Amino acid sequence: MTEAVKRDWAYAVDTLRVTESPRYLHHRGRAVVAIWGFGFVDRSPTPAQAAELIDFFKNNPDPRYRVTLVGGVPAGWRTLTKDSQRDPRWAGVYRSFDVVSPWAVGRFRDARGTDRFYRNEVARDLREIRRLGIEYMPVVYPGFSWHNLTPAAPVNQIPRRGGRFYWRQVERAVSAGNTMVYGAMFDEVDESTAMFKVAASAREAPTDVASVTLDVDGEALPSDWYLRLAREAQKALSEAPARPIPRLRD
Repeated sequence: MTEAVKRDWAYAVDTLRVTESPRYLHHRGRAVVAIWGFGFVDRSPTPAQAAELIDFFKNNPDPRYRVTLVGGVPAGWRTLTKDSQRDPRWAGVYRSFDVVSPWAVGRFRDARGTDRFYRNEVARDLREIRRLGIEYMPVVYPGFSWHNLTPAAPVNQIPRRGGRFYWRQVERAVSAGNTMVYGAMFDEVDESTAMFKVAASAREAPTDVASVTLDVDGEALPSDWYLRLAREAQKALSEAPARPIPRLRD
């Protein structure tokens, strides 16, 4: 696994030359790479494999391959609990990323749960991050449902509430002093977390497949509603704390 990832990155840099594109994201003078999944209870890579890859990306002798490395880690990364494996070596792995991004999808399902997660988890995460001198990128998501993938699953498992569920997370993230967020996900239709343009109503969706459309909560929304909210989230991040975060009406 480690050698395959190294070869893939070398190919992307040397042959595809992706990091030379003006569209490729850079942070603190280096190209950004995110590795998602190390340390989760249902993932197989070992702490030794993770440490090897992190060293490859951060301390490579060839500066062309060095990056700002984002770690998509379990929500329980700080305490090695919940969705994190318990091996104590993971504690050092998580803390060796340049940016820590704990996975939040499914960890709360409503406004009260969002507030509790930010109070009990994110606030403590941020204290640890600041102690370490690294950066933090919370995950925000619009809602969730397995129904598109498995029709027997609930149709509206974590309701979007017309964007208010997503926006509550943005409010909490910005208010906590975060300077970046990870929007999950741009195009993940199978889990109904997609934020790109989707069918606004059942009338616009195919009739021969199960699907969750934007009117599932009984509200009429334009197909690009979550792209608009993402733009507003970007504005809120860039203008904080000078400008108050706008509110979505209930």
